[in-house]
Formats: sequence, C-alpha cells, structure tokens
Amino acid sequence: MAVEWTERLAVGHPIIDEQHRELFRRFNDLLEACQLRKGREKIVELLEFLDEYVVTHFRQEEALMGRHAYPELTSHQEEHRYFTRRLAALRETFQARGPSLDLVISTNQTLLKWIITHIKELDVRFGSFLKTLPARGPAIPTDC
Repeated sequence: MAVEWTERLAVGHPIIDEQHRELFRRFNDLLEACQLRKGREKIVELLEFLDEYVVTHFRQEEALMGRHAYPELTSHQEEHRYFTRRLAALRETFQARGPSLDLVISTNQTLLKWIITHIKELDVRFGSFLKTLPARGPAIPTDC
C-alpha cells in the first residue's frame, strides 16, 4: 500500500515540494521493504535520512513561512518540534533494541501519520496561503 504523491499536495515551492516527494519515496521504500520482510534492514537508512531531513527541511520551510509572514508559523513550528521529539524517541528505541520489528512498525505509523496530518493538511494549507500572495518579483523564492 504505497502512499502516492500528487500535485494537489504541492506547496508551490520547488525545494519544499521536492523534499516532500523524497519523504514519500523513502516512506514507500520502507513499505516495500516491509512487504519483502526486509523492513529491519531498511530502518537504519530511513532513520539516518530523517535525522538530516528534519534539520534541513524544517529550517527551510519555517524560513519560507517567516519570509511571507505566515500567520500559522508558530503552530507549524510546534508540529515540527513534535515530529523531532517523536523521531528522537524512535532513535532511542533503535539504540536500545536495534532494528526491531516494533521499531519498524512504530516508524511506519509515525511517518504515515505525519504524511496524512502534516503534509496533506498543514503544508497544503500553507501552499494555499502562498497562492494568495501578490506577486512581488519571484512569487516564491527558491533559496529558502
């Protein structure tokens, strides 16, 4: 059961949208590995990707929101902090128990929830906000 990226999930910023697409690809790679009973092998790679992803993606997304005075920036930052804490808990589980089946399942559930609630709802709402802004030079800068 893959989670499909569609253009209606696009925020409208090429860097942010590509980062979201990459998260979908990585999540689908985990799902595929789980179907092949190789989720434990894939989890280490995914956690390493997520460690870097949250730093880079969240910083860039929040900078873009700040640049455009997005009124929901503070609550969005809280959501990012929540996910960062959740990722830290997954990392702690990995360090304590290794790439266990429980860790694979928890990671799978965490990412699915994030994709459904955060990207499909909150990030799409930010994209709608961006579309309402008057064009001032480049409508959306590409250098977050």
